[in-house]
Amino acid sequence: YLTYLLRTIFVSLSVTVLCLLIGYPIAYAAAHAEGGRARLLLLLILLPFWTSLLVRTAAWVVILQKQGILNGIMIWLGILNEPIQLVFNRVGVLVGMTHVLLPFAVLPIYSVMRGIGASQLKAASSLGARPFTAFLTVYLPQTMPGIIAGGLLVFVLANGFYITPALLGGANDQLISSLIADFALGRANWGMASALALVL
Repeated sequence: YLTYLLRTIFVSLSVTVLCLLIGYPIAYAAAHAEGGRARLLLLLILLPFWTSLLVRTAAWVVILQKQGILNGIMIWLGILNEPIQLVFNRVGVLVGMTHVLLPFAVLPIYSVMRGIGASQLKAASSLGARPFTAFLTVYLPQTMPGIIAGGLLVFVLANGFYITPALLGGANDQLISSLIADFALGRANWGMASALALVL
């Protein structure tokens, strides 16, 4: 069962990194937008919460399959010559889990960014810092609490994912949660299911 545990940790870490890399610019755009644009971006961030997890996961099966929308677009654009398998493998699991967990990374970062005054970057610029240096030395350190909170939230939630890996992954992409479900529901071995859940 160590393979399942290590796979779960690896997939959870990968999803956490993807959510933070994608979520940080989204949170930045939402935090620094004004008026209706800010409300629209926040609405788009919260929109996935209004749809069932099962529906979102099933939608990715349609989008990522060999005859799906994404393969069709990439072939039409000339990126691919023939369709590739993007679902029922690790790619499908990472895409599906990142989509579902992205708001959990964006919202903590967004809330921290809203509290950072715009005058701080202007002050750093007036003292001679280039924009990228000002961002790295002034802005980024102040957003670390949001990054850590969002990262921990995504990592913990990803560890217990069951439906998305079960529907989008192959046999070698199942996480420890599927093993727990198998012992609890399939084999009625509640002791083993409890032990694995405790370890998780």
